[in-house]
Amino acid sequence: MWTRKAALMMTSGIALVLIGMMMSNFQLMVIGIAFISFLAINGWVTGHAELHIVRTLSADNLYKGDDLYVELAITNKSRRRTQQLEVFDNVPHEMKMKSGLNYMMVNLGAGQTTRIRYVLRCPLRGHFSLGAVSIRHRNTFNLYSNEMFIDHRSDIIVFPQVRDVEEAMVRSRTPKMYTGATTLRTPGPGTEFFSLREYVPGDPFKNINWKAFARTGELMVNEKCRDAVTDVFLLLDSRDVSRIGTVLKNPLEMGTVAAASLSAYFLQRRDSIALAVYDDRLSYLPADGGDKQHFKILSSLAGVAPKGNMPLQAVTNALAPRFSRGSPVFIISSLEGDGTVPHAVRDLAGRGHEVVVLSPSSIDYERLVTRIPRMSYEVMKLERQNRLTALAGFGARVIDWMPDVELSQALLQVKML
Repeated sequence: MWTRKAALMMTSGIALVLIGMMMSNFQLMVIGIAFISFLAINGWVTGHAELHIVRTLSADNLYKGDDLYVELAITNKSRRRTQQLEVFDNVPHEMKMKSGLNYMMVNLGAGQTTRIRYVLRCPLRGHFSLGAVSIRHRNTFNLYSNEMFIDHRSDIIVFPQVRDVEEAMVRSRTPKMYTGATTLRTPGPGTEFFSLREYVPGDPFKNINWKAFARTGELMVNEKCRDAVTDVFLLLDSRDVSRIGTVLKNPLEMGTVAAASLSAYFLQRRDSIALAVYDDRLSYLPADGGDKQHFKILSSLAGVAPKGNMPLQAVTNALAPRFSRGSPVFIISSLEGDGTVPHAVRDLAGRGHEVVVLSPSSIDYERLVTRIPRMSYEVMKLERQNRLTALAGFGARVIDWMPDVELSQALLQVKML
């Protein structure tokens, strides 16, 4: 492809030849022919040499908000110089350049290598791909250029942030076979206090509460909460309505943070976690434990996008055979535009599940991008509080999660309901 300089030279050469012919001026014709001949000779000089490109990343997986260090090594594998090269490494528009440049102009000799280093900030979760590499070759006199792409790509997964979670508020009523770290709401061997009861012959003396004996004059024994492994089910709402707010602050983004943080907490306590994401369809990850399950959950949450309008009751009905008896169920949803939520919560509570509804306030997220009149805001806020109160009346533990409240602080509200 000709550059602007080459086009100007060709135009000038043709003009000089024509003017020389009109004026019978042999010198102008020679100069014009020299311009055209110079362009023709440069056109015979073929493109760049053979290039070998290797991209090195500081990590294949990282968390939202982390920095990604990238190094691109360009090597000339041929026996001649590359002449002038422009190298541009394509990066996703969701990532922001923190330092360095993903662009370089270089002229490599035979066997030489150069490196491009830059740092990207990853403000959004998701599955991304770096590449391809754009190459533009210009000849020595900058008369011709040739563009091409080297399809060298590097895939990367940006996980949602994992926040610290305080002591769990969930206690399953159903023990499982193997001892784990989750406390059950039944008396048995454990470490957490459950209740006091009267002493009966055969109770260990180490369990006697001597302070209670001093107050009442009767022997009382400490009962502990039984420790056991349980299944925890996370239901994440990723319907289209969950996109309300800004790109970084909306119910879906906060919901993925909550799901990742809760799963990390319970997996650390050796519980089994199941994840269900519903939008236009239901995606289900069966209950399992360990680091492998943690990676599966984070990978699934990284690819979640707002779409569809699947009701919650359809989700609970589909998962009813998979729910373990008495297992805790977390519902992470803004509760907007879904009239089946009360029925679904009532059914779950009726089956003996411990239901926790973690609800990011979509009304307050909407205020971040649009101006809502104060009267309208108060009315919508009152309607939302009525919905949450109704869910609490069905036996669920409800959390109204505001945008400026940390997850650990929001989860403590459960204890006050």
